[in-house]
Amino acid sequence: MSTTNADKYLAHRYEGELPDLPMPDEPFVREWEAWLNNPEGSDVPPTVKNTFFLSGDADFWLERTFAGRVPVGYARSRDGFKRLVNALYPGAGEIPASVNAFTIKSKRPELEGHRVMLLGRAGYSALPAGDVKIPEEEWLEKSMTIRLNHEACHYFSLRAMGGMRNHALDEIAADCAGQLAAFGTFNAALQRRFFGIADGKILSGGRFSFYVKTLDENAVSMVLEETDAALSTLERYLLANPDMTLKSNRPRLLMKLLSAGIQEIRELQ
Repeated sequence: MSTTNADKYLAHRYEGELPDLPMPDEPFVREWEAWLNNPEGSDVPPTVKNTFFLSGDADFWLERTFAGRVPVGYARSRDGFKRLVNALYPGAGEIPASVNAFTIKSKRPELEGHRVMLLGRAGYSALPAGDVKIPEEEWLEKSMTIRLNHEACHYFSLRAMGGMRNHALDEIAADCAGQLAAFGTFNAALQRRFFGIADGKILSGGRFSFYVKTLDENAVSMVLEETDAALSTLERYLLANPDMTLKSNRPRLLMKLLSAGIQEIRELQ
C-alpha cells in the first residue's frame, strides 16, 4: 500500500503549453487598481480599507508577474501577517512559524474570487540570518524576494497550468524561482534547509513534513529519497545550463519542472 501511495504522490505533475506572456490580468485586478489609487475612497470595501490600507503595519501594491498583475500585501510583523491572513480567510487557524506567505483566494463575500499574495517579514522558512551566514537586514530582504517569487510561481502554475498544490513538486519549482531571483543560482543544500531536511531525515516542524503528512512512514521515506535526489540534479542541471537561470527563461524553466514531476527532475541533463 505504501508503494502505491508513494507512486501516486510522485506521479503528480501538470500539463499545459507556455502561454503568451505576460498573461492578461484577472478581472478583479481592476478593482484593486482603483482602490490603491484612492485607498480612502467610499467604494473601497471596509475589509480592505480598515484591515489592509489603514492598518499601519502593511504595504500593498500590484505586482507584475508572468501570469499578470496580482495584489500583494507585505506585513512588517508576525501579528500583522496573521491579521491579513484572517481578514481575507476567516478561520484560517494557527499558522506554522515556517509559513510567512500565502496566495489566498478570499472567503470574504465582498472579495469573492479575488486572489491576493500575502507576505510576512521574517527569515525564509524560519531560518535565522546566522544559519545562512548573511547579515540580518540583507537576509530579510532576500527572504522577501524569495517569498514574492515563490508565490508568483504558484500563481503562474494556477493560471498557466490549471492548479497549485501544497506538494513537494510545486514547492521545488516555487523555491527554485525564489532562489534564482534572490541569489541568481539554485543551491540544493540551502533548499534542504528550507524544506527542513537534514542528513536524509525530515526535521520535526519542517516544511517538508507538511507536504507529506498524508503519507505513511514507508511512503514518506520513498518520496524523501526521490526529492533529495531531485534537488541535487536540479542544482547540477542549472549549473550546466546557465541560460535557464535567466529571468527571461523563468517561465520555460517552471513549465519544465512542473510538467516533469519529481522523478523526472532527478533525470534532467
